[in-house]
Amino acid sequence: MLFTVDIGNTNIVVSIFEGDTVKASWRLATDSNRTSDEYVAHLMILSGKENINLETCRRAIISSVVPSITETFVFAVEKICGVKPCVMTSDVMKRGLLPIGMNSASAGEIGSDLICDAMGAWNMYHCANIVVDFGTALTFTVTDSSGTIQGVSIAPGLRTAMRSLFLNTAQLPQVPLESPASSLGINTIESIQSGVVLGYKGLVEYLVSEMKKDLFHSTGDKPETVKVIATGGLNSVLSRISSIFDDVDKDLTLKGLKVIADRIIPEN
Repeated sequence: MLFTVDIGNTNIVVSIFEGDTVKASWRLATDSNRTSDEYVAHLMILSGKENINLETCRRAIISSVVPSITETFVFAVEKICGVKPCVMTSDVMKRGLLPIGMNSASAGEIGSDLICDAMGAWNMYHCANIVVDFGTALTFTVTDSSGTIQGVSIAPGLRTAMRSLFLNTAQLPQVPLESPASSLGINTIESIQSGVVLGYKGLVEYLVSEMKKDLFHSTGDKPETVKVIATGGLNSVLSRISSIFDDVDKDLTLKGLKVIADRIIPEN
């Protein structure tokens, strides 16, 4: 079995793959104060509830955008599985081990999570694509029809924007991330939902449209051939109210990480 870890700014997602099937998946809060032993104990409890023996995982891979936690999880995986996990970095792209590559101008500047997004999308479609990842940050990763990542756009995530509004204003409350009945908010909650949720709908649709145009000018890939895939924990907020997405896959990052592991970590 394969032990995969996707360390994000808000959550850590651990998934166990048996072949191409996700046998189990757990979401933990990202906490730099936790020790490796604490993560080990937590994961052993979770796996025990599902009767999964993590010691049978003979391969492991980590994608992390939180450097302060990376080594903690390396030690945790070693304690659990008895194998040293591979840590996904942009160097993997430079070694030419993957079917996708990076625009030379951005080499080394793209986070491992975005590489996993691009790998997952390419493995699904083998065509030009834009992955919109709704996480702590809202990211757009653009890959052309030759499998080269051409560029990225990054904005504050939906919850990040909502939290900033709440923390930096005296009278505005926290509200659920839901689409309002109308853009004409008739109370405080609906007004905030109109500004944030519907505002982000406009942001996403505009950026995707501009990216398709820019990709066409750069590579000749026609806008109508570009697939748009939504992923990330908050994808459902906008995927329900926008027709811009060709596919929605909340596990795309982990699936991409799994494909990468199959390419760079030999079977034991």
